[in-house]
Formats: sequence, structure tokens, C-alpha cells
Amino acid sequence: MPTLKVGELLQATGGTLLSGDPSLSVTSYAIDTRRLAAGGAFFALAGTKVDGHAFVGDAARAGALLAVVARAPSGGGPFPAAMIQVDDVASALARCGAYARQRIRGKVVTITGSAGKTTTKEFVAAGLAASAKVHRTMGNLNNELGLPLSLLSCPDDAEAAVFELGMNGPGQIAFLARLADPDVALVTNVLPVHLEFFDSIDDIAAAKGELFAVLRENATSVVNLDDPNVRVQATRHAGPRVTFGRAKNADLTLEAIENLYVPGASLRFSHAGRSHSIALRVGGAHAALDALAAAATIVACGVPLGPALTAMACVEPAPGRGRMTRLPEGIVVVDDTYNSNPEALASVLATLEASPAAGRRVLVMGDMLELGPRSVAFHQEAGVLAAQSRVALLVGVGPLARHAVEAARRTGIEAHATDHAAHAAQIVPGLLRPDDLVVIKGSRGVRLELVVDALVSRRGEVG
Repeated sequence: MPTLKVGELLQATGGTLLSGDPSLSVTSYAIDTRRLAAGGAFFALAGTKVDGHAFVGDAARAGALLAVVARAPSGGGPFPAAMIQVDDVASALARCGAYARQRIRGKVVTITGSAGKTTTKEFVAAGLAASAKVHRTMGNLNNELGLPLSLLSCPDDAEAAVFELGMNGPGQIAFLARLADPDVALVTNVLPVHLEFFDSIDDIAAAKGELFAVLRENATSVVNLDDPNVRVQATRHAGPRVTFGRAKNADLTLEAIENLYVPGASLRFSHAGRSHSIALRVGGAHAALDALAAAATIVACGVPLGPALTAMACVEPAPGRGRMTRLPEGIVVVDDTYNSNPEALASVLATLEASPAAGRRVLVMGDMLELGPRSVAFHQEAGVLAAQSRVALLVGVGPLARHAVEAARRTGIEAHATDHAAHAAQIVPGLLRPDDLVVIKGSRGVRLELVVDALVSRRGEVG
């Protein structure tokens, strides 16, 4: 963590020093006292359910050196050694993040898109780390609160920084992009997600395209030529670009993908007259396309591809993002529980169909959330597609997934429905047979990780 003086944070926030010495050094930053380290700064956010000002005393007991507050705390303490009062704590946090961005001397990369952001971020960070010291977004700190914390946590000696930008409404990407002020910017794709908050996919594209719109002219955009929405949005940036996709005129031209879960996907592409291949530890064509996007981003950073691709090949999928677990009796479980949408599910099913399986192909499918008026239709279509993709057993989890189950049953395949992940965790282990290939996919709110945990705990894991 970089060290900042209380006086620097005072200047960044534009607030008033209520107490403490401006020369005191702050070494970490948090909005949750449970994640607060000694010597850190606590930003007392006033949320809709919890007011951080009620936890200033807890912050002091956890060793906080500084509290940033909107009002002076009452009572007898304890209080941190220093306190800064501001008009709005969330805005003050953003200003501190912007101040921290000015201290980053290496390349700053930002990544957004409807799917694949985190996997692409991990590929980019691994590739850049082959030749530089890299800082990256940890976990899902990708919103208007998480990004400033990620910027503040960037070490002073970082030679590159990779940040993920998330959104669920218009204007958010523009805000985050201005905060991060990237040197290289990538939009992975535009898909029909968050339709609960947008009227159309064109509106989603425009919101993602805010990254290109606010990009400095001397910064580099990384453009997915296979996605027509991305191509259109990329015209909002007039500066240099690196392109990728199946088109022959792409800077990185995709030549082939091996679309497998076990042992993982692989791809071959050409760049600057040379062919490159990479075998991944992550399964699925979607992961291979993420790797291609990452390779283009690495080229845009001016980093040699050879060592970067070697490092990318060693990236292990995170829990919920395609991690594979081998169980006894030859059962393989793919944990893709972090999120879901119609196109991501279709990609998963294509990989499941293409992957050899000595046993059955099994899909545990949770509700796909935030899809707006077409939610029921999307789930019905998913049930039909599952049957067409040679899924032999479908378990639907959630009220929307019942529509997928009903559609699948009409095609003649075995399908079960339950409204809760906890119940699915009880029944799924007993439904499996030796050598089954099982994919577990659903939106984060469905909590299908409970099913993964149940399978591992009840059936054991092959070491």
C-alpha cells in the first residue's frame, strides 16, 4: 500500500481538519471496519442501510489513524488520531482516488464489457507481470467506491496497473474512466445484460462506450472487431487503436479455437506476421476470446507477446469463473457461478456440447437476473438450447429457471426444478453418476456456489 500524509488527503478531499497532525502517514484505506488495517484511513460512508459514522469508534479500535466523515462524531470516543470533515464522503473518496491516480507512473489499463471483464483482467495482469511489477483490481472493487480504493492501494513502484470498470446504469463508466484516466482501454463485448436498467442493447452499448468517449486522444483503445456494437462505440475515440477478432485486417487475427472444458481451451492467432498459440487452464471459447482480448491489450501496452502468453497460460480460473474440480468416479464440476446472461449461457452450452464426456452432460442452471421484460422468454429459450446442446440432465434453480426446466422437459430430457440453491445443494449430489461432466451456471444472487460446496463436501475432491 502507498503511504500518504493526512495533509495530502486533506488537500485531495478539500475538507476541514477536525483533529490530528497533517504530517501523520496513512498506509491503507477502507470503507468497512472489518477490512481496516492499523494505520489506515476509514471513510465513513452513509449508506441506505448502514451509516459508517456509527462505526468510527470501531475504526479507532481497529487501529485507524484517520477517519473521513461528513459530520463530527458524538460521544466520548475512542476516535482516530486524525479526522477530516467533508461535505460528502463518497465524493471525497473519489477525489482521493483521483489524487492517487496522479501518482501512478506506469501504464494504466481499464477494462469493461458485458462479460469476461475479470478473466480478461487476470490475463492482462499476468501477461504484463512477465516483464513489470503490476497492480490490479482485487476482487470486484470495480464501482464508484471500489475503484478509488483500488487506485489508493496501488504501490508507488507499480510499473503497470490494471483496473476493471463495472456498471449498472448510464454515466457510471464515464465517471470511472475519468477517475482512472487510462492509457489503454478495452471494451470486451456488449451483450443483453442489465436490461432491467436499460431500454435496449443499444443503450447498453452507449453506456459501455463511454469508456471510449472520455479516453484521452493520445491513449490507445483496444477494439473487438467481432462485436458490431463495440466497433460503433470505438468511433467515439479518435486516437490510436489495436484491434482483434476474426477479421483478416485485425491487428491480432483469430485463427482457431479449441472449445473444451477439460483440460482447457486453446487458441491460435496471428500478429505482425507471426502465429502464436496458447493453451489455457480455463475452459471454453469465451475464455479463449478473453485471452485474445488480453493479448491485444498487452500489445497496446508495448509489451512483448512471447513471455506474456507464457504467463497467461499459467492463470488459474478463480472460484465462480470457470474453475474445474475433479471428484471421485470421474465426475468433473465446472464452477461458473459468479454470473450469467443469455449469451454467456449459450457459450457455456456450446463448450459443454463440444467437450468429450464419458458420462452425461449435466447443467445446473440458476436464474439469470436483471433481464427485464424478456426474462421468461430468455429462460424458456435456455431450456430448449440446453436440450439441443446434448444436456442429459438439467437442474433449474430459482423461479425463472423453472421456465427453462419446463421447456427442457417438453423436449424429453430429464429436468428438475427447485426455487433455492440450498435445496439444490441437497438434491444435486444424489442425481450425479460416474463420469458426468457438470457445469454450474447462474447469476450471483442465486448463490449456486452452495451446490459446488455440497458436491465437494459430500463426494470429496480428487487431489
